[in-house]
This record gives sequence, C-alpha cells and structure tokens, in this order.
Amino acid sequence: MKKLDVLRALFPVILLTSSIASAFDLGKVHDLVVFGDSLSDNGNTYTAVGLPKPPYYDGRWTNGYNWVDYFTRIAGLPAATAYLENGGTNFAVGGSTSELLGAQILVYLTTVSGKPDPSDLFVIWIGGNDFTAGIQPDVTTGAIGAELTVLSLAGAKQFLVVNVPDISLTPDIIAGGTAQVQAAKQFVSTVNSQLQTEIPYLASLYGVEIDLIDVNTLFTELVNNPGAYGFKNSTGEAYNPSTGKKVKHPNMYVFWDGFHPITRVHKLAAETFEKDAAAAVPLLGVNP
Repeated sequence: MKKLDVLRALFPVILLTSSIASAFDLGKVHDLVVFGDSLSDNGNTYTAVGLPKPPYYDGRWTNGYNWVDYFTRIAGLPAATAYLENGGTNFAVGGSTSELLGAQILVYLTTVSGKPDPSDLFVIWIGGNDFTAGIQPDVTTGAIGAELTVLSLAGAKQFLVVNVPDISLTPDIIAGGTAQVQAAKQFVSTVNSQLQTEIPYLASLYGVEIDLIDVNTLFTELVNNPGAYGFKNSTGEAYNPSTGKKVKHPNMYVFWDGFHPITRVHKLAAETFEKDAAAAVPLLGVNP
C-alpha cells in the first residue's frame, strides 16, 4: 500500500488524534499573498490589457475596493497590491480558472527564488469561473490541492482557502435559464463539499495551517435576505457593461454587474475572512 493511500486510510484517526493549532496571529503575518480571479484582482488585468474600464474602480472588478484592499486594512497588514502594477503580492487575474492557478503560483515562486516566507499568509480563492468554462468539480479541487502542495513543499506554512460562492444566484447565471441555474448550484455544492474533505487532509499531510473560509454562507444570506445587511436589491445589477447604464444608488445592490458583487459586499467578505482567520483552529500535521 502506498504511503499516500495509507495516510488517506488513517485520515479519520489523524483528525481525532492530531494536535490543534492556535488561531492565526495576524499580528505576526509579514505579507498577504493572493492567488485567484476577478474577485481578488486589484489591477493585474488592467495593467496587462486595460480592463476593466471605468466605472469599474481602479482596475478592480467592482465599484470600489475589493476584499483584498479591505482585509489588509482591517488586519493591519501591508497592502497586497497587484504584482503587474508595482511588484506587489497580489497575483490574481480576472477571468482565471483553477487551471490557471499554477501559472500564478509559478510567477510568485520565481519572484522569491522558490522560497516562500513562512510568515506570509497565502490566500487561494478560485473556482467561480470554472463552471462557465466547462471545468469539472474534481478538476477544480484537484488544481487547488495540487497548488497547495506546491506551496507547502516550497516552504509556505499558513493558508486561507476560500470556498466558491453560489454563482447560481448571480444575475448572469439566472439569465441562462433554470437548467443552468441548477447545474451551477450542483457545481458549487460539489466543489465545496470536496474542499471540506481535501483541505484538512492536506493540512495534516504537510504539517501546515489551512483555514477553509466559508464565504458561500455569507453570500447566500446576502442574496436571500438583503435587507438585513442594508441592501435593497439582490437580483439585479447596478451596472450593465453592455449598455453602460448604472442605477442611481448602486450601493443598495448586492451585485455591481451580472457576476461580481458590489464593493460593500467585498467589505463584508473581508470582515468575515478576518474574523474567521483570527478565530480559526487550523489542523496541524502529525509528525512522521
């Protein structure tokens, strides 16, 4: 029996017997290093190809700061600016699928000569574009797991992995009809279920700290009960890129465009990430 198979067989026991780490001490984190798609991109795509254009805000796929900007401020960390803009630590690129995650991480590793700073906090949030790209859920989670492995073996020690928000609730997916909505919902459910199993397994296997952030619950609550969060509309878009039309009070909408949330939602997400990271008890690996 291969070592990996043995570890998988023993995983339920490992979960019960391994020691539990204390919460992430964000005060000791050196830098935030970000990998992902348009939900995290704060200037890479704009620097490369000039998109998105105003009224999208300053290279972000929303109408203001995104969660990366808010998180670093809330957590008291250095700004994680776009790598292509000024050599920053945000490598996320709008439109990326999980199959492009490895390219982002390869670029990052090149900048640090293959040696990550173990005091940095690494964030992976990707998968929202995989459904429309026709990528299967196991490919999505496999790519995330593979790149966590690459970073862990290179020396990274602490991670936040964010699950996939329910894209079936976005105006763009809803416009595709009932069958597309149901397929998107199933895709998200499968990916997030697989992550719940895979993430703690990888943490134990490599002896690293990984906190799986459940942004999907927050996103679903926002859409289903917008009034509780100060929103008035959770089904439409504040701005239509095709027509150029923008509503009078965009920040009353959950969605900035047909697929991306408004900046206020990004702020709520950042607050959730910071709270979860500070309260997390990530699993530590078992010594061999």
